[in-house]
Amino acid sequence: MRDITIESEGRWQTIYNVVSLCGKARSPRELASKVLDHLEVLCPYDQALAYFFDGNGKVCGQQLLNIDEQWSTMYLGYYVNMDSNYSCYKDVRENTNYHAKYIDWGNEPAAEFISQYIRPRGVKYSYGFGLFDLNGNYRTIIALDRLRPRNFSADELYNLNLAVSLLNEFHKNFFYQGFQQHQLRQNSWETSKLTPREAEIADLLCQGISPANISRTLYIAPSTTYKHINHIYEKLHVSSRQELLVRLLH
Repeated sequence: MRDITIESEGRWQTIYNVVSLCGKARSPRELASKVLDHLEVLCPYDQALAYFFDGNGKVCGQQLLNIDEQWSTMYLGYYVNMDSNYSCYKDVRENTNYHAKYIDWGNEPAAEFISQYIRPRGVKYSYGFGLFDLNGNYRTIIALDRLRPRNFSADELYNLNLAVSLLNEFHKNFFYQGFQQHQLRQNSWETSKLTPREAEIADLLCQGISPANISRTLYIAPSTTYKHINHIYEKLHVSSRQELLVRLLH
């Protein structure tokens, strides 16, 4: 069914072809679907999953490939909230240079997650990566799992890492809100004499980002964020995010 192989074409041409096929997607979910379909050319795998996140970093959807839904339900209902390296709620940002992670489960320290979740599924090796939005927050996480006793080769990991960097650029485009909407907000902020930082926070509020996540995104203290929000509300004569949105549209 697939008409491209590593053997028949050079490394870069193959990666370009795979990424181009994925780049035809029109939404993060469609991109994930194409990734799960075409990335196997660069690296064969047995199971895969994709989790989608809202602007506040909470799982809002999933896509599974060859994985019984009970395992995802088990993970999202229990292990996702554990304070461990295996939770997808870790504080992961694009500028921490986190794009992908390879795991040899046989070398991981003994833990409940390994014995109760990974081993019963028969997973031997995993390659996971995050795709980010324009604010550097991950909005899609994809994991490729191998049940076969064959490790990911250095060549496969190299190819995947190159592809993931390119896929990230496609993924960010889904979160670009367009020139007219951006210009509308900027005009409103300038008219209200918001400072550059206040305008930045007002923009994030209009995107539905919570104050806590605004603090995390901008690397500022929560108290500082709330101080800016109070100033924004005072200058725009509003008292809530809903009123801020209404004010923006007038």
